[in-house]
Amino acid sequence: MQSFAELASQRRINPSPTAAVDRSRLITAAKSGGQYLIRMQKSDGSFHYLYDAESDRVESRRYNIVRHAGATLSLLDLYEATRDSNYLWSARRAIGFLKTRVRAASPRAAYVLDFDGKAKLGAAGLALAAIAKQIQLDARSADRQLATRLANQILAMQRKDGSFEMRHRLHESEEPAAESLYYPGEALLGLIRFYDLNRDRRLLKAAQHGASYLIESQLRMSRLPPDAWLPQALEDLYKIAPDRRYLDHAIRLAEVMIEDQYNENDGAEYAGGFGPGPPRSTPAASRAEGLVAAYRLAKKAGDDRASKIADALRASARFQLAQQFTAATSGSLRSPKRALGGFRESLESSKIRIDFVQHNISSLLGIAETLY
Repeated sequence: MQSFAELASQRRINPSPTAAVDRSRLITAAKSGGQYLIRMQKSDGSFHYLYDAESDRVESRRYNIVRHAGATLSLLDLYEATRDSNYLWSARRAIGFLKTRVRAASPRAAYVLDFDGKAKLGAAGLALAAIAKQIQLDARSADRQLATRLANQILAMQRKDGSFEMRHRLHESEEPAAESLYYPGEALLGLIRFYDLNRDRRLLKAAQHGASYLIESQLRMSRLPPDAWLPQALEDLYKIAPDRRYLDHAIRLAEVMIEDQYNENDGAEYAGGFGPGPPRSTPAASRAEGLVAAYRLAKKAGDDRASKIADALRASARFQLAQQFTAATSGSLRSPKRALGGFRESLESSKIRIDFVQHNISSLLGIAETLY
């Protein structure tokens, strides 16, 4: 295993100085990530999607609207935590851009068209989750009608057994999409969060049906998947319609994710990250989001497994913080101020993508609010 010092030397990346992890440091890191997104936001509300901090180059040849919706949601999470209006203004602009990708599926339903020409379930789910959060925090600027149309589209994509089509087919000849691990959880999260605001029983019924299908289908697998979106949806669903199955499955998913977490025996630079393979910032951060939800459920139920999940979250936070470009670790880069606050892809890569930052913002905020 190559040492972090060797990798840092090769990539001109300096390891973060050791410092205690506390609430203040976690929130400061999340805010810095938000400032990175604001700096990388274009005038039309989109973001510079991929930035290589080592070469100081942005890539504009591709864009992913699912990740754009996720970045928008993280900015709203930051506004909720800090009440700093800069994050809200950035989120409003991002939603404005998101709306340019909305297309009518029917008079009452709408999908979000990604730049690869596909209408993905995950795009509708995260767009709905983001707009639901905007309604909660900034009702006057939020588009309830669009949220309703997105929710109707997700309902139309649900099969009788509770599963979902992964894409809205734009043409009859379009091949069915391969199953996605994350899209169903994202869709459930959007439905549940909007239901919490409008109390449309169709949304709750669909979310319950979808959750039951996912739980039962995952339990038939030889090993549970690292599905980090589903625990978040199950936590929100449990608050509205308590069912022990939701709590138990979220904790089971957490336990499987923890099995893949590196510890100090794997090397200090790996500790807290997740395998298989060299640890990367986004798998750590996204798993931490799921672990936060599972921890809160376990804590609420007085489940002894809560302490194990808490330990995993603290270790993940230390790993995540070490992947962020700070004033102390970005000095050798070509444009230190541009990279500041971004989270690099891995120990071996200085590339920053908007979803790397998104997942770290939301998970660090969740860890700060839950454990510190």
